[in-house]
Amino acid sequence: MPKWMKMGDDIGPQSIFHVCDPAIGMKGVVVVDTTIFGRASGGTRMLPDITTEEITWLARAMTHKFATLDVQQGGAKAGIWADPGIQGAPRESILRAFGKAVKPLLAEGMIRLGADMGTDARDVAMIREGAGLPPSTSTGLHQEAGENPIGDQATAYGVVVAAKASCEFASMELKGATVAIEGFGKVGGCAARFMDEEGAKVVAISTVNGMVYNENGLDVGKLLDARRKHGDRAIQEYEDAQHIEKEAMYFLPVDVLIPGARCHVINKRNVSRVQAKVISSLANVPVTDEAVEILFQRGIHFVPDFMSNLGWFVPWFVNTIGGTTEDVFKGLRELIGPLTHDILTDSLKEGVSPRSLAVSRNKEKVLRLRATKELPVSTEEFVKTYRQRLKI
Repeated sequence: MPKWMKMGDDIGPQSIFHVCDPAIGMKGVVVVDTTIFGRASGGTRMLPDITTEEITWLARAMTHKFATLDVQQGGAKAGIWADPGIQGAPRESILRAFGKAVKPLLAEGMIRLGADMGTDARDVAMIREGAGLPPSTSTGLHQEAGENPIGDQATAYGVVVAAKASCEFASMELKGATVAIEGFGKVGGCAARFMDEEGAKVVAISTVNGMVYNENGLDVGKLLDARRKHGDRAIQEYEDAQHIEKEAMYFLPVDVLIPGARCHVINKRNVSRVQAKVISSLANVPVTDEAVEILFQRGIHFVPDFMSNLGWFVPWFVNTIGGTTEDVFKGLRELIGPLTHDILTDSLKEGVSPRSLAVSRNKEKVLRLRATKELPVSTEEFVKTYRQRLKI
């Protein structure tokens, strides 16, 4: 029996759809964790080595994000087995074929798919086109604010806010702390810039092409300039650093580690080598359940990933109420800072790892809502609640 068939619990996954188009060479999967309140949302990951198990973990992570935010919908995730580097007609054919295959899910409103690793907003539009559907309504996630989309900036800034709140529990300040960041694309680049602006010392950055490490700190501005010119090859172009294997990222002697790529990169086989004091993640589910508990026993403060990286929600909400870019960053501080502080405080009081505690609370919330069949709150009430919560 495949592993993904053994992964269910009393929440989900509710449905797993495998799709293919042999003529085009498209192979994909959609995992719907739960359609509580009749709908589910998540991103579309396109990589050659995804697994159904990975997409299932990611769908559950989305359920946890929505439950953490009290947003009344469930989690979903899609995956396409393909090289994200392909462009032009071959890429469009795969995306359209995938959209056509999952049309019943999209057209009936069962799921809403966004971008994820290996895809962007244009790819999502292509998927919808393949399904014969109009493009999604543009939201704050697609607005530009300077060099990068505000959604990318918000996700990155939220991770920095979570790291800053966590430093208090590690008896240190973010200013002056050493930081390692996995990934140097739009979101990873923003995270490096925000860390630099906070006075942290970014000592390591990795891409698919390798990693640069300098214990005395990297010149983030210089690296960002190189990224604009060379993309992922910026790492090779940077000279004032050691060039080492990217897998060493997780085990560097740093204060703050920011995983930014795949699931379960930290597991029971390697968790003993982690030296960071704080882990604030851009990636979803970067640590296995077993390793989460070991990190907690070792006194390493791991912010639940579905809290640290939920910054995407704030620009969506701010756009809904017609707010400003300033409101986005203020809202991120007001949302993610307290969330992080409260879960780490309660974790220490109850002697349970932060992620396990947050998972347990979210599970109780979802099961209660499903059992009582509570009606969704009105849009007006939701807006009122979040205006107060984000103080905007």
